[in-house]
Formats: sequence, structure tokens, C-alpha cells
Amino acid sequence: MNIKHYWAKLIKKSNNSKNIMIEIIPVGGFSEIGRNCTIVKWKEEAVMLDFGLMMENYVRLTEDGDMQFNLSEEVLIREQAVPDLHALDEELKCIKALCVSHAHLDHIGAIPFFTSKLKMPIHGTKFTIEVLRALLADKKKNIDSQLITHPENCTFVVSKNLKVEFIHITHSTPQAVLIAVHTPEGVVVYANDFKLDNNPLMGEKPNYDAMRKLKNVKALIVDSLYSLDPRKTPSESIAREMLRDVLLGTTSQGKNIIVTTFSSHIARINTLVDLSRTLKRKPVFIGRSLAKYLDAAKAAGIADYSNNAEFVRFGSTIEKYFNKTKDTKDKMFIVTGHQGEPKAVLSRMAKSKMFPFEQEDLVLFSCKIIPVEENYHNRAILEEDLKRKKVRIFSDLHVSGHACREDHRELINLLTPENIIPTHGDVKMLEAQKELAEEMGYTPEKIHILKNFSKIYI
Repeated sequence: MNIKHYWAKLIKKSNNSKNIMIEIIPVGGFSEIGRNCTIVKWKEEAVMLDFGLMMENYVRLTEDGDMQFNLSEEVLIREQAVPDLHALDEELKCIKALCVSHAHLDHIGAIPFFTSKLKMPIHGTKFTIEVLRALLADKKKNIDSQLITHPENCTFVVSKNLKVEFIHITHSTPQAVLIAVHTPEGVVVYANDFKLDNNPLMGEKPNYDAMRKLKNVKALIVDSLYSLDPRKTPSESIAREMLRDVLLGTTSQGKNIIVTTFSSHIARINTLVDLSRTLKRKPVFIGRSLAKYLDAAKAAGIADYSNNAEFVRFGSTIEKYFNKTKDTKDKMFIVTGHQGEPKAVLSRMAKSKMFPFEQEDLVLFSCKIIPVEENYHNRAILEEDLKRKKVRIFSDLHVSGHACREDHRELINLLTPENIIPTHGDVKMLEAQKELAEEMGYTPEKIHILKNFSKIYI
């Protein structure tokens, strides 16, 4: 072969390699907390991973009574409450599947607003799909033919060249998965959100074997929310003991007990139901989102409280329920509103006379404040209202569903990815993830701190 032919062949090979590199398009959740969405593309085939709300902006819109009935695609995009699908016209033609990692609204909550554009199959685990089905029903959308349920720890084909693997992982909602996108050039792992809980109260511990078996991991897209925290995230079993300590170790006889937590945290709710039985109190769930997630848990075969608990599902019936309830001290009230949302149940109880608060009643916050300014502001107002009722407030009875720095290290060691792409965090959080990767031997060109739509090829 002469030198001219040699270089022509080399250039052709180089160009072909470039054409078939994996393209990663960050759509939402990069250098911000919320509206999570990423596209992984190979040639003309792509998979969308999650499609969620920016909760702070969405709550602000829906708190405005005039706005909530006019949440068009344009309004939601303009107010940065959802990923900007308008910027994805070309990519949408290539997307063969939308795969969702778990049931939190910052990962699936935008889907019902964009069913006219999201015409592809939507894949998720049973619980996640049941929650999504409820969200769609709220918006009077029926796309059941697009919804495909998979068990955890399975692999399925989404196009000629792309396969997706759901790998069981622990989080603060059931049946969460890491999503591994298998392409002819290698694997992209989407780990957003997760924790490594080896003593979970619901479901199995993470599937470490499946993670170790992944070969040629080209990129790890990784949750960075607590990358600044130099710990391993404690197990959910620790939260159970915290709640036991307060509810069984504090004088509560003759007192009202009100607990607020994440509606999607079925393991935490299960703990509260168990403790209510120990206290010989009937659990009462108050709030629409609680009912929605518990209905999904029942449909998914995870938990069923319909025979031994009361449900007050709608805001319009709450005051009527309390008016007709003669004895409130033989119950445990599990209510929405842990972030201090002004229209949620706990804020309404604290601001009015609908609930018969008495001195030294117990109010438990089994949660952390989601770190955005509006939540801190709302919680401060709520706690001041509760203090005026002279109740006892127990805060931070919680462990996170998000990995801390040492969990990140463990995941990177398990997967040995070629590239690290931090997500689900502000700039400081992403930089902390970068520092960890550098500490573990990654060079700067293998660590990609991205902004939405700053696509890269790997």
C-alpha cells in the first residue's frame, strides 16, 4: 500500500469513528437542581432519560391561582419549570424511547404536559409507571399504549442498535433504577438519583453484581446533590430508629401526633404505619399527593393500607373531616406539606382553626428542607405558625435518598467509567464531584461539567 492510500484509509477510519461516537445531550438538570433530562444518541438512534419538573418554579406557578389553569407548554418552558423541548426538534425524530429512572416529579413530572410531542414508548418499573399513570389521569391524558412496565434488573431492546438495562438501586422511593444505555461503542450509565443502602427497609440492596458486570462504560452521568458531604449516606433503617425514638420515647398519651414526610417515600410511610400500630393509633393520610403515591404502591403490589387506615384525599374535604372527627388523639395524622408549601395540608392546619391543636402536641418533620431559597422561606413561616400553637416540633427525622461523596467514590470504583459527567447539582456541587474524580485519578478532559444543551461526544 502506498503512502497516499494509507493516509486515505486512516482518514476514512478516523471520520467513521467520529461519526459513530456517542453523543450526550444535556437537556435539563445540569448546573441546576431539577427538570432532569438527558439524551444519549448513537448515529440516528437516541434514548431520552427522564423528563422532569423544576419543582421550585412549578410550585411557584401553581401557587398563583390565575396561572395554574393556563400552564401551556410555552409558559412552562418560559418559566423554566420543564426541559425545553422546543430546542429538540431534530433530536425528537431520533428518540426511540423515553426511559424513566424513578417516580419523583423532578424526573417524570413534565411528561403529562408534553404528550403531543413525546410519541415514543415510555419505559419504567411498575411503581414508576403507576405514578406516571396517575399524573396523566390528573391532566386527562391517556397514553396507556405507550407505557411499558419492566421489572428491575432487566435488559430490553429499544432500537436496532440500542439496548437499555434497568439495574436496581436504592433511593427514597421504590423500584428506582440505574439506567445503562448499551450502544455499539460502549455503555452510558445514568445514575440520577441513588444511594447505596445495604440495609433497606423495602426491596433489595443495590445490585452490585450487575454494576460490576458492565464493561466498556464510556460515561457515568452521576447525581451530585451531596457531593460536598464527605460521608456515606446512612441507611433508611437509621431513619426508622430516629422515628421510633421520638414516637415511642416521648410522652404522647393524650396528645395529637402529626407527621409530615415525602409522599413518594413508601418505606418511610410504612415505618410510620408500623409505629402507629404500636401506639394503638389509626393512621390517617391527608393530602392528594399522599393518596396518589399510596394508590400507586397498591397497584404495584408494594404496600396496601386501604383496610387499616383512613384517607382524606382532597383539600376541599379536610375541614369537613376534622369537624366530624370527635377524637383526634387515637390517630396519627400523616399529612403533606413538609417543605412548608403554603397550600399544603400542614400549612393550612397551622394557619387556621380547622385542627384542634393543643399545647405540647407532637409535630414531626421526617424530611430535610430541599435546598432552595423558597423552601427555607416557607418552612420558616410554617414553623412560626406552629410555635404559636405551642406544639413540640421535631425536625430532621430523616436520612437522605441521595448519595454522599463516599457513595460516589464507591460507584465510580464499581463502574470504572472512562468519563464522568456530574449532574443534579449547582455549580459548587458539580465542582465537588469533579474534585473527587480528579482525586481518583481522572484527568480534567475526562470530567465534563455541562450546562443544558452543551452536548458532548465521547
